[in-house]
Amino acid sequence: MARQREKDSTDDYRTLIISALKREGCLQPGKRLEWAWWRRGEKVASIGVAIESRHSMRLRYQSSSQGRDPVQHDYSVAISWTPCHMGGERPWLHCPSCNRRVGKLYSGSVFSCRHCMRLNYPSQQASRRDRPLSQAWTLRRRLGCNDGPFEYPAEYIRRPKGMHRTTFAKRIEKLARIELQAVANVETFIAALKRTTGRTLRVR
Repeated sequence: MARQREKDSTDDYRTLIISALKREGCLQPGKRLEWAWWRRGEKVASIGVAIESRHSMRLRYQSSSQGRDPVQHDYSVAISWTPCHMGGERPWLHCPSCNRRVGKLYSGSVFSCRHCMRLNYPSQQASRRDRPLSQAWTLRRRLGCNDGPFEYPAEYIRRPKGMHRTTFAKRIEKLARIELQAVANVETFIAALKRTTGRTLRVR
């Protein structure tokens, strides 16, 4: 059984992603827009975004909590840019709480980085025993394989079209190593479960 989570996950909060804003052509100074979040085709939340300049955007929205009056929010978020190796520039947000340079901010009373919100990534929520199995599934999907680690060994996965042979070989080697650990963890868990069950039966 996985351990109880000590922190919330990044998946538990709505995110403001600077790369998505750039991709949609929203980072033009003077531009105003509504940024919305959707679930099953229905809008569940939205905020107002105003691009004040190349280095600043303003967020406007309303938040509410049970038993309290709605609170209006209106504040600036700094933007910075770094050059990319292949040309162009990459935008970054700066957390309003700590000024850390990040790609995403998470919804709270104020949009903040995951460090200020004390959030873990979903993969960090898994127990140490479960983590290799989760990693194996992720690596298999990246290789275009939808079958799990217990369906067939990593060595039988076909190289995706367009992937360099050296890259493929390294990923298969990494996957095989992780799956060995995943199998060992499962076997250890089953053995421990049998011992516990055996002791329980003897007590009865």
